[in-house]
Amino acid sequence: MKTNKLKLLVVAALLLGLPLALTATQDEGRRLTVEDEDEGRRLTVEDAVAIALRNNLELSSEELTLEKRRRTRDTAWNRFIPTVSAGTTLARPNETPSAIVGFDLGQPVEVEGPAWNISGELAATLNLNLGSIYGIRAARFDYEAGLIDIVDARNRIERDVRKAFFGLLVLDQQVLLRQEALQIAAERLEQTMANYDSGLVDEFTLLSEEVSYENQRPELEALLDRQRAARRQFNRDLGLPLTTQLQLDGSIDPEMVQLDVERLIARKLPGATAIQQIQDGMRQLENAILLAKSGGDPQTRGFYPSLTFRYAYNPTFQRDPFGDPWFDDVADDWSDRGAFSITLTQPLDTFLPSSQTRTRISNLETDLADARIAMESTFQALELQVRNLGERLDQLQRNIASRERNQRLAERAFELAAEAYAAGTRELLDVRNAEQELQTAQLQVLQGKLEYIEALLDLQYILNANGEQLGEQSND
Repeated sequence: MKTNKLKLLVVAALLLGLPLALTATQDEGRRLTVEDEDEGRRLTVEDAVAIALRNNLELSSEELTLEKRRRTRDTAWNRFIPTVSAGTTLARPNETPSAIVGFDLGQPVEVEGPAWNISGELAATLNLNLGSIYGIRAARFDYEAGLIDIVDARNRIERDVRKAFFGLLVLDQQVLLRQEALQIAAERLEQTMANYDSGLVDEFTLLSEEVSYENQRPELEALLDRQRAARRQFNRDLGLPLTTQLQLDGSIDPEMVQLDVERLIARKLPGATAIQQIQDGMRQLENAILLAKSGGDPQTRGFYPSLTFRYAYNPTFQRDPFGDPWFDDVADDWSDRGAFSITLTQPLDTFLPSSQTRTRISNLETDLADARIAMESTFQALELQVRNLGERLDQLQRNIASRERNQRLAERAFELAAEAYAAGTRELLDVRNAEQELQTAQLQVLQGKLEYIEALLDLQYILNANGEQLGEQSND
């Protein structure tokens, strides 16, 4: 009798100690993150997405890249600004020049010129060809490609954060179910002890119940470890300190949608981000071909002529820069050897069959043909995914409804088994089996709802339809 009372006290201490230990662990986490602005806040899924988009390092890097592309696009007209340079030259000829200073008896009188001469130059050059136009277009296309990359990054982050959020909700529910099961096992163990003291059950039944209870405690601890690890990963995804304690505010009850897959494919699939990226790449390749033909590509000279405007102001001091004053007689001592010129240049080597320009254009045309194949292949792959996800969503709807009916039956069966066991008309094994069936049914319902949410998020991501009601889109 004393042994049974001692066992009862141990079980009660465990039941009281486990919640206290869990509370102590949570309190310790709170103390570690007391200075965090998000400490203890209730977080909805929309809040989580907003925080992730604000703190995500990958997205920040994409935005910086987009800022560079935007700057390049906005200043692409600067290719029409002439290149301006200024310089000065101090030179000593290998042979000292002579200069005619007058005539004596009809003969020219020559004197030795200065050993050194100095000159300056201020020059402006503007080179024009068709490549300038296609270069501006290339900068614009590159910026638009960056916009598509930003949209894809944001959609991917939003999808992953929503999946993680609802996954945590399911994990929290699993923890609660395990805790409830442990509580029920403890109460059943207490009742079994009382029945044993009353002589209603044998020692084997008591020991079996104790083993069943003890086996559930490590399972709960393992599940709690998974929960803590998942929350740390969720904090990392949101860009928050890993020890931040968040209270998730949401439910795992998805809104079921009725999809018209054919209409979705026709209306939404052409706007998928993956399709847009390939289309933008094809547009850039087409422009690159025109750029190579026009001479705007730095790797080629092109087929078309280029027009160069150049103006140079080239003042030269004609006397000794070290011995003569520079500005006593500017009109006679200085001369301007600069000029304004217009040059028309027509490349000829580019017309050869194996020229660098023709090879470059042929390679770009091959890349364009390959991109068209990739476009068709990607469209087919996305269509396959959309059809599979549509069928999976329909199947999951039916499965969830069936699992919910099964859960209600399992709950009623467990209630009856517990009442019958208390009345002595059912064996303990019947109660355990009913409890296990109930837990299995509850977990199946949760898992089915999570799978439905994840499949719907995947479909929204593929169709670039985040935040849209796909059911309405497919039925409009």
